[in-house]
Amino acid sequence: MIRPLAGMARVGMRFQFAYRSDVIMSVVALVAQVFLLRMVWTSLYSGREPAPQGLTLEALLAYLSLANLQAFVTTPIIPRIAHFRIRTGTVFFDLSRPTGYLPQMAAFQAGHTAGGLLMLAPAIPVVLLVGTITPTEHPIGYAATLALGYVISVMMSLLICVIGFWTLETGAISLLYRLVSHFFAGTMVPLSFFPGALGVLADALPFKYMGYVPAAVYVGQLLGGQIGQAVAVEIGWIAALAGVLWAIWRRAHHKVVIQGG
Repeated sequence: MIRPLAGMARVGMRFQFAYRSDVIMSVVALVAQVFLLRMVWTSLYSGREPAPQGLTLEALLAYLSLANLQAFVTTPIIPRIAHFRIRTGTVFFDLSRPTGYLPQMAAFQAGHTAGGLLMLAPAIPVVLLVGTITPTEHPIGYAATLALGYVISVMMSLLICVIGFWTLETGAISLLYRLVSHFFAGTMVPLSFFPGALGVLADALPFKYMGYVPAAVYVGQLLGGQIGQAVAVEIGWIAALAGVLWAIWRRAHHKVVIQGG
């Protein structure tokens, strides 16, 4: 079981390297986005004392840089892969393998993420410089919340993959999911800035664990017991999503329509 999944992870990594020019342009766009966010928020913060929501300008820039770095690395590609394979009928080969469809997709995503980290490595110093990121005082809490948030992100994407067995077309769903998830992950604005009902909604959704929570831990906006509580909630979300995935998958693989292959 381990060797086939490791092979799938290698395929995911090679897929990342196969489109190096696309990745390079994405990295350039990432650096430009971080730079533009720095300019906008520096202008907004000009002369404002005390710092809004207790975030200094330096902490805010570090937060935004981290949130966008995390989004770049952890945003799953598997909905796009599943969409193509379901439409063309090549999903038949995925289903015929003994490792199981969902583990295959998860392994592919892990390899793709690892490849993305390697491709991003040369740009990280530039982003850190632009975003003025300093070392965190909570490295363990940051690593734990980020890893669990990544698992949540992959599981949410697996849900989109299995929806494709009913709809055959998940392009619009994937686009909507990406827009909503990035917004409520706090990649443009920290969730602590969200007003009223919007803030309540953002707090109730799992998306904040994909970006806001790890970045907030890094810059010290979440401390001590808040970090432990965030980890516990993340584990709860993972357990709930695992149950939902299992229940949906039991029905999804009976809905397969092989076309085009």
